[in-house]
Amino acid sequence: MKAARRRQGRQERGAASPSNRKQGRSSSSIRFALIFLLLVAAFAVATASAAANRWIHQPLSQLIVIFADPILGMFGPAGRFGNVLVFREFSAAIEEACDGVLPAYIFLAAVLAFPSTVAQKIWGIVLGLPAIFAINLFRVITLMLVGAFWPALFERVHIYVWQALVVALSMALWICWAEAVVRPAPATSR
Repeated sequence: MKAARRRQGRQERGAASPSNRKQGRSSSSIRFALIFLLLVAAFAVATASAAANRWIHQPLSQLIVIFADPILGMFGPAGRFGNVLVFREFSAAIEEACDGVLPAYIFLAAVLAFPSTVAQKIWGIVLGLPAIFAINLFRVITLMLVGAFWPALFERVHIYVWQALVVALSMALWICWAEAVVRPAPATSR
């Protein structure tokens, strides 16, 4: 009698057949995509405001200039004036689009939308956002070097290489977080 009940319980639990599991994964994927897109839209609207410019974009641009200046100084004469970096004869203003907020909020939306615990999300944010801003700082420094030494390539590298690369690296960070922190460890065999 007990064996029959156990078998019946397993069969009922087995009702989560491969097709049911696919359906569950599909609905999870749709849920993730919808939440992700809603969060990206919300962050885009929020970061486009005058308040965001004052409290997020301008301070981040200033931080990038402050950190980039001494690093560029190791390669030659460098200076800063407000949000403008100068390296050798080349200068560039670090504007709103250069502050790393866009890839940061794409990453943040992906972490928040992904099915995981609050602690896992916190780890993703705590580790991921500084990494994205470090990548963006590296981007600004390399662009200043390109602008100073190969000015004809600056626009191409700025628009076609680094903009796509920063977003791709942000998503790679998200994948690493999902794989390392969220994905369950494989079951051990008995």
